[in-house]
Amino acid sequence: MNVIKILAIILAAAILGALGWAITLPANVHIEKKVEINAPIEIVFKQVNNFHNWKNWAPYQDSILHTKFEGSREGVGSIMLWTDEKEGRGKNEIIESIVNEKVVTVLSFNKNNEARSIFVFEKIGSENSMISWSMDINDLSYPFGRFVGYMIRKGAEYNFNKALNKLKTFVEERKNIPDYKGYDIIDNNLDAKIFISSVDSSTMVEMKIKIGDNFKIISEKLKKADITPISYPIVEWNTYNPEGISQFRCLMPIEDSKKARKFEAFYEIPAGRTVWVKYIGPYNKSAVAWNLLDKYLKDNNLEMNGSPYEEYVTDPSTVPDANKWITNIYFPVKDK
Repeated sequence: MNVIKILAIILAAAILGALGWAITLPANVHIEKKVEINAPIEIVFKQVNNFHNWKNWAPYQDSILHTKFEGSREGVGSIMLWTDEKEGRGKNEIIESIVNEKVVTVLSFNKNNEARSIFVFEKIGSENSMISWSMDINDLSYPFGRFVGYMIRKGAEYNFNKALNKLKTFVEERKNIPDYKGYDIIDNNLDAKIFISSVDSSTMVEMKIKIGDNFKIISEKLKKADITPISYPIVEWNTYNPEGISQFRCLMPIEDSKKARKFEAFYEIPAGRTVWVKYIGPYNKSAVAWNLLDKYLKDNNLEMNGSPYEEYVTDPSTVPDANKWITNIYFPVKDK
């Protein structure tokens, strides 16, 4: 018997063995892991229901190069998109969310290979919580689909365990951090932004008219220079005195370019750590959000590193209901 025949027999035996093994593999795969966490269920749920928090515990975060978010801030309709150095483009979307009970996500890579994850939350006693993470993969074809299912199950079991234990550690170490009345205070590094600006001062009585006049001035300058704004208007508060004169700077964001930087009213907010919050409601009641940001700075031993500023997401001329106005409030900060 020559070498080729021997190799052919070995190959055939290996293939038959693999096919025989595939018969024993299930067509439907169920993966489920759970962990008990010494923290209230509300805190645990918040970590899963908001993709911005997944960086704290999700197993694949280490390999993600570029991440962006779309849709809702949290809950149903929240979408996380990323580019992964190994898997390519990925997408995760929350399609079901029941407060403190359940979150369902659909994960896909390169617009295919979808997998549905189910997170179930259970209150244990007065202080503890149980979270389970499960995934089902059904109707796997024979034989190759079953091989793939086997490999996915092994990898998912490892990653689920790793993620849930990381979530447990993260939450338990931070469970005593004070709540901020339901506001989601974000603490991260922001890129530099450039603007066309106009500086002025005013009493609170005249403030609305003054700010409007300054944005008209900026709009005229932009039109004359053939520069188009790229986002929402901003007011930077250099000094604030509700009983006297406040100094402020009106800002309209534009793209960074040589043309923009030569413009006489060019202004830049540098990159850096920034604490910010989304406030919804009339401008004259935004003090609650400002006070909570102040409290966050005290709780985390931070101090201001520049002037605070407000980004006016909603145009009151198109949304007359002040209770629906969205304002993002930013505090540039540094460690004390």
